[in-house]
Amino acid sequence: MKKIPLFKVFMPDTIVEAMKETLFSGYIAEGSKTKAFREELSSYINNPNVVLMNSGTSALLIAYILAGVKAGDEVLSTPLTSIATNVPLLYLGAKPVWIDVNPETGLSDPDDLVKLINPKTKAILLLHKDGDIDNMYEIMDIAKKYNLYIIEDAAHALGAKYDDKYIGNFGDFTAFSFQAIKHITTGDGGALVVKDSNLFEQAKKLKWFGVDHDNMIGNPWLGDITEVGYKFNMNDISATIGLEAIKHLNDIVAKHNANGLLYSRLLEGVPNIRLLNRNPLSYSSYWTYVLLAERRDELAEYLRINGVGAMLVHPRNDKWSIFKNSRRALPGVDYFESHELSLPCGWWVTEDDIVYIVDLIKKFYQN
Repeated sequence: MKKIPLFKVFMPDTIVEAMKETLFSGYIAEGSKTKAFREELSSYINNPNVVLMNSGTSALLIAYILAGVKAGDEVLSTPLTSIATNVPLLYLGAKPVWIDVNPETGLSDPDDLVKLINPKTKAILLLHKDGDIDNMYEIMDIAKKYNLYIIEDAAHALGAKYDDKYIGNFGDFTAFSFQAIKHITTGDGGALVVKDSNLFEQAKKLKWFGVDHDNMIGNPWLGDITEVGYKFNMNDISATIGLEAIKHLNDIVAKHNANGLLYSRLLEGVPNIRLLNRNPLSYSSYWTYVLLAERRDELAEYLRINGVGAMLVHPRNDKWSIFKNSRRALPGVDYFESHELSLPCGWWVTEDDIVYIVDLIKKFYQN
């Protein structure tokens, strides 16, 4: 029987020698490897304003801080995401206000979003769910009209494009994740892309005790510290992994995308399966392949016993007690979350694997 995991860690063979060099170099904190990885990532997305972090969660926290989010403020967000998207808001004393989703996409519904804007609203959080991109231009127009920041959670969307431009070049802030099971990993890590050059300079200080590590000369503690920062920086051990992995990123994302398109072709018209309505301007990085399935839990179990990793990856945040003050009626979320299923779509999944998975889905609904 086949064994096709939903997630798999990508670790290139070249990492062993590269890591030896770093580990015995005499310097493993934030240094030359971190700088080199940042430059490679900046070149890849074609944006120089990149700050490397120890996690995508840290990147989101700093984005919220730079957007001026404080206690009592509200940020429009989605509950159909990892807890990491919304927990930083609670740490700041802010309130996530849930945007309902379009039940055909799982992405934030702009019509519902507009209704939620009020004087307490500071920003709009957009999740590029499983690598799918929403209608960025429409939501950017809304943000501009109401003078709101756009913060993109692109943990699933490294290498994704919108209107032929890489994600990382649209909103005011874009947070990427290099956690273990993302397209590429640094063991754990993240990055924040900042549109405004002044806020970019501030972000560099916030991620390391108020000091701009890039322009540090001598002992920084002998001078004045004017920004309240923390220790969110990446180190050279993590960056070494990233430097080797990013060499393969184009091939990885292309494979994810090709697998996603193959699923859509093979699943078209299958009874009890509903395919997502993906934006034609979006080049998805398909972190997983998401579909909507009747009897979702039974199908997931059937796939599991036949060797296929399939599941609801991120249950809705609004069911948890920590978000009880944000609960509201969300019919789109109700439908989507009760039908959502993620299938393996990564670089390790072959065309034969996808044919096997689709055949299993067809057999399940024939029984």
